[in-house]
Amino acid sequence: MRRYLFLSLHIVAAISIILLAGSAAAKDLGVRGAVWHIAEPDLLTEIEARLEAMKASGELAKMGREAAERARERVEAPPRVAGIRPARFLRIRRFDPSVTIERDVFAANGKLIAAKGMRINPLERHPLTRDLLFIDATRPVEVEWALRHENPSVIVLLAGRPLELMRAHGRAFFFDQGGRLAKRFGLAATPSLLEAEGLFLRITEVPLEDEPESEGDRP
Repeated sequence: MRRYLFLSLHIVAAISIILLAGSAAAKDLGVRGAVWHIAEPDLLTEIEARLEAMKASGELAKMGREAAERARERVEAPPRVAGIRPARFLRIRRFDPSVTIERDVFAANGKLIAAKGMRINPLERHPLTRDLLFIDATRPVEVEWALRHENPSVIVLLAGRPLELMRAHGRAFFFDQGGRLAKRFGLAATPSLLEAEGLFLRITEVPLEDEPESEGDRP
């Protein structure tokens, strides 16, 4: 169950595998199609339907109630990505997503596609058509910032409860399971905005102030 659900939550990593790769091998060059197309409306329905199907079939019962609850909780609240802190200053930098081919890559007919040592920029073939918004969803101010973003975007959590947010707001929220995207892009602060800038990515750390507690919120 966890493997299926984590794959669903990992959809950003799956569709952006070229940008994720630290180096390129033959399997990376097999990625084709619209890299940034995401089928958002059915994602939550698919996940919850799978849970219900497993429950009806008795699969969850076989796992044992305690194990099933642990698995569900890991899906509802995946472990936060380590080393991430709130942004304190406005910081903008450029990121080159180019990758280096580790070995010669050949087509089925034996034709050389890419030679070892060649550098390839995935944005030349697959332009980034949506902004990426990386947030710590345990901070309401970051969730609100992401939801207010005007351009087409993908919201990626580095901490928080993605399914709960999907239910509340009716749109997809993804989770960077294992921190692979954060590591790839060198993210250390949230929220961070990733935008296409020619053949580079512009990464902006945006400082946000938490809203002060009201009198009614205080114990």
